[in-house]
Amino acid sequence: MGWRALHILLFAVTIALQARGSGTLGYTKEKPLLFGIDIDYAPMEYVDDKGKPYGFDVEFTRRLMKRLNIPFTYSPNSWEAIAGDVLNGKVDLGMMVYSPYRKDLTNYSQAVFRLYYQIVYRTSDKGRYGLRDVGGKTIAMMKSRPIIDTLQKVGATPHLVSNLSSALRELSDGKYDAVICYRYQAQYLIETLGLGNLTAVDLALMPREYCYVSHNKQLIDSINKALDAMEAEGEIEDVYGDIKTAFGGLSIPNWVWYVFGLLVIAGLLAIIFLQRRSRALLKKEMERARKSEELKDIFLSNLSHSLRTPLNAIIGFSDLLLTLPKGEMSEEEQNNLLNLINANGLQLLHLIDELLSLSDIEGKSQLFDRQEADVEAEMAAYATDVRPLLRKGVELEVIHPVGGMRAMLDKNLMRLVTMHLLDNACRHTTEGKVTLTYYVKNGGLYVEVKDTGCGLPDSLKENIFALLSDKNTYVQKETPGLGLSICKAVIDRSNGDIGARDNEADGRGTIVWFWSPVKVLS
Repeated sequence: MGWRALHILLFAVTIALQARGSGTLGYTKEKPLLFGIDIDYAPMEYVDDKGKPYGFDVEFTRRLMKRLNIPFTYSPNSWEAIAGDVLNGKVDLGMMVYSPYRKDLTNYSQAVFRLYYQIVYRTSDKGRYGLRDVGGKTIAMMKSRPIIDTLQKVGATPHLVSNLSSALRELSDGKYDAVICYRYQAQYLIETLGLGNLTAVDLALMPREYCYVSHNKQLIDSINKALDAMEAEGEIEDVYGDIKTAFGGLSIPNWVWYVFGLLVIAGLLAIIFLQRRSRALLKKEMERARKSEELKDIFLSNLSHSLRTPLNAIIGFSDLLLTLPKGEMSEEEQNNLLNLINANGLQLLHLIDELLSLSDIEGKSQLFDRQEADVEAEMAAYATDVRPLLRKGVELEVIHPVGGMRAMLDKNLMRLVTMHLLDNACRHTTEGKVTLTYYVKNGGLYVEVKDTGCGLPDSLKENIFALLSDKNTYVQKETPGLGLSICKAVIDRSNGDIGARDNEADGRGTIVWFWSPVKVLS
């Protein structure tokens, strides 16, 4: 009996250790995760004279690993060594700027935040320092293939450095004409090094994504889930708030500022139009006022983010076209840049249209123009229009239990809502199928769009239709839109209902549905 009890005890201990290891992705106190940090990359990550790690990355990774319950330790080294160790898998985790040239060598997490470029120059130097102004100048910078290519195209001479602190001191002494670095680096080092004769302005270059990198795909997948939660809870902002400086300082044409101002005004008007009077108790009114202020902050943050990326692209690419002498860029390259400018312009136009649509819906006293409609024909037309958006191998199925249905409804608004849900599903489904179902239910029209995509993130399940909530459309993760908020506004005004849930029947994907009261004729 004693040996049998011992065997059972050993078995239980083994199972417990395995469970503990799986919960920490195999990392233990005896074999912790190695987080590689640069010894001289202040204020992000650095090591003091006593060898103790400091910096924003150090603090944020500590919180991240605590959330993931992963034991870890730091592996400080020079940037050249750390970069090689991360890419070669000698350390388990590091932080890098996303590079398409390295995407096949390692695994990147989603962006923790974005980095914006500045050019630093001496205040005594007269003239402008935009991209079109640096031809013939010597520009110091850390190694970056896209920036080197851009500088060479405008006739500047890139000079690679390995230490920004030394480069800025040398710039101050007159060795270079300017230094290109990230905004937070410029601000931090100019102040820390006491280089009062230097100043910096933003450059019209595409921002870069700052991510975690690792050879361990399972680790990166876990980090992505944790980052979604930390973003929703405001923990990323809590650590990196000073780094994520808002759009500013960029020298751009006046008409762009006019457009930006009009968009902000339109957004604020949309907020005003969407605020409804309430007869609730004073406590509820105070809570509503607090939430209203939060919505304004989120709206301005999302609007700034949605505007910043296409504006930077439009200005940066147009700068190249205006700067390069005739004949130095091929016609194909020029067409590619023009197409990118056009695409980003359309993205800005789409945002404006969404703001105006939302304002129009809330402002109209008579919103619905109900006419007799052939529901089956309308749905068939939607399916025809959306099929070109399907990914290769994905099918679209239309289910209509009642044939020949005719009803009194607003065809334009039904198309607006149904097509948006179909568009979301088609763009978010890479395999399987999208199903459109409609039928009469409780004296109204019930429409359901089901897909087999990756499903709703947990952080969005409770507020996917919430007005102006952060990333409120699960399709446009990088550039949040107002599409689902518009759909909800339409359905609410029709005294209907709209909702979303997981596609449990297929084991993956999402079901988004709406119901609206209509007069069924046949």
